[in-house]
Amino acid sequence: MFNIPQDARLVSEGGNAKTGYMRLEAEKCFFEVKWEEVEPKKAKPLSEIVHAFLKKMEKDSKQKIPIRSKRSATVFDHQALFMSLKSNIEERIFFWHCSETLRVIIFRFAFQSMDTTSRAIMKEVLTSFKCHGEESTVWSLFEFTFKAPTSFQLSDRKMMIGRTHLLLLEHKLSPFAERKREILFDYYSMANVQFRDEHQDLDKWFEKRYRKDLRKRYRGSKFQSSTVGKINGHGGIVKKGLGRTGIITRKSSLYNYATWYCEDLNRIYSVTISEHLARPFPLKRRLDQTAFEDFCREFISNLRCH
Repeated sequence: MFNIPQDARLVSEGGNAKTGYMRLEAEKCFFEVKWEEVEPKKAKPLSEIVHAFLKKMEKDSKQKIPIRSKRSATVFDHQALFMSLKSNIEERIFFWHCSETLRVIIFRFAFQSMDTTSRAIMKEVLTSFKCHGEESTVWSLFEFTFKAPTSFQLSDRKMMIGRTHLLLLEHKLSPFAERKREILFDYYSMANVQFRDEHQDLDKWFEKRYRKDLRKRYRGSKFQSSTVGKINGHGGIVKKGLGRTGIITRKSSLYNYATWYCEDLNRIYSVTISEHLARPFPLKRRLDQTAFEDFCREFISNLRCH
């Protein structure tokens, strides 16, 4: 998490919580952050990471890039290595290990010129940067925002015409047990065009347009009840369900599904929260349904679609 200039916009991103990148551009600068998960015993010294990064830059640009200066620095209480490059633009790059998340992080700034404004932008971004330590993570996507515990990591996302898909996963392994909690988020734009006959009848939309997707992802899922209520100020429905699958390794699952139509943005939003416990037969698989429902209720209450 970090602050960005008001005119900055996201131009590319990829990967997940373990390995990924994000690039943003503004009128007179761009900056990008890259991260990669590493095992502590296999972690390379920052000097080696800097050397490999510089070699890749030279290979991509097909020219030698001299280093103007190199020194130690601090980013979010982490000891970092700072590098300034001699090129046709002003580049400043920070490298550090985050011992909390077990990741190597590289933050690269590029400015047309290094003036007072450029220094102020770099200072604001770096002083606001947090690579760990928050109780919850704020996720924001096309005006839609929600909070999730930091234990939930981005596992999958797709941005398509008319539909955006996001999956957050919390995964815990222990002897003879595998526990998962998932938050599956979908939204559909131009709902009154895509679903002319169903966007005002969400039960009908679920049965005709969405249930097949859930069955494909959550094999054996069965939704047992449906209630109508207000979600983020909009009329919506909430469904609860469960599932049991497997013969040798058996899995028990709980599901809480919520969907609503936002008239302001003409979108249908859908959130499925699930919890899964898999254990070998004949070990028991008990899920705390009360705790699960409390978590779902709290999560849904902080959803904001505009």
